[in-house]
Amino acid sequence: MEVFEVESREFASRPSFNQYLADHYGELTDRDLYILTGLTEYDRETFDEVLAENHYHVIDDLGAVQKMERRYGDGKRIQFYLSFDEESGIFLCYTDMRKTEEIENTLEKFLRETRGVHYLFVSPRVLQTIREEIVEGEPAAQITEFVAKRTDRTDTASTYRPEFARTINYYGDDGLDTLREMERNYGVLPRIMEFDIPSGLQFRVNREGMFKFLSGNLLDLFEYIQLCISEALKVKEAYEEADFQMVPVSDQLDVPTSEPVAITLHNSLQYHEVDDLKQSLGNHKYVVIDSYAEEGSLYFSTKLIDETKNSVFSIKANEDEIRVFPQDRKDLGSFYRFYEFIQDSIDERAELAQA
Repeated sequence: MEVFEVESREFASRPSFNQYLADHYGELTDRDLYILTGLTEYDRETFDEVLAENHYHVIDDLGAVQKMERRYGDGKRIQFYLSFDEESGIFLCYTDMRKTEEIENTLEKFLRETRGVHYLFVSPRVLQTIREEIVEGEPAAQITEFVAKRTDRTDTASTYRPEFARTINYYGDDGLDTLREMERNYGVLPRIMEFDIPSGLQFRVNREGMFKFLSGNLLDLFEYIQLCISEALKVKEAYEEADFQMVPVSDQLDVPTSEPVAITLHNSLQYHEVDDLKQSLGNHKYVVIDSYAEEGSLYFSTKLIDETKNSVFSIKANEDEIRVFPQDRKDLGSFYRFYEFIQDSIDERAELAQA
């Protein structure tokens, strides 16, 4: 199995490649197109080295786009087209290979586990924004499938049994009204949505920044992808304000200094919840070291080892804010994963503090 074949030419930019796909995709393949979105702290040269270290290789250079391949397992492989924007650190992977086979065993793992790299986490708030923008412009738009979730610690209003966490999987042409009813009555927030827009676009989006193009005007889909990119760049900008360096205080001694990134909580953290927080961190593959908590006006601090990204950082928290301090070195992927953890497990409305 190979990825769809584009004509052998040099594309000047990502928009020119996107336009080419919009004009010709139906002629290139009859399979669905997956677009995986990611971001990295690396420049192009370093990112290419990271790709090579993870056994991804260029098989055709098309200017602003490269056709890539990675072999895995017993003679299996994935192929995809890579577009990398060095200024923003945003990259897109385009493929029509299978999500539950080639994508799951390669690109998803690369985005999830590689240091300095992460997928574009699409928060429930951004998913809701996409939904409302679509419906405002296309009142007849339908949601035909969704997955929505209510977490244990959420403060999202719920008419019925707010004390229960829940996950709802729904299929039906009335998904838009049903999702709004579920949000209102059961306090759930979207994780996956599939849209059918009568003017000519059918697509699916999930919280890991994966877009599945089913049919219609591909350029319209790229507009929604750009909305997610804009939100991701806000996180990256805040991360870049953080700093870690060794400052010499004498000829023999260097002292580490660290400037944190602050995450504002709208659902205040309480002392009696600290043990649950530590357990949740462990469940998400963080090792908690040297933790300390003080009652009253909450103070909580700990060092964390991110086992997925293989990085170390510290956090200090009070009721309304969590500050993240880089330790051995900065890692955008690890910070982005932790920010996702906070929104998923601690406070769905958490946001980066204003500088």
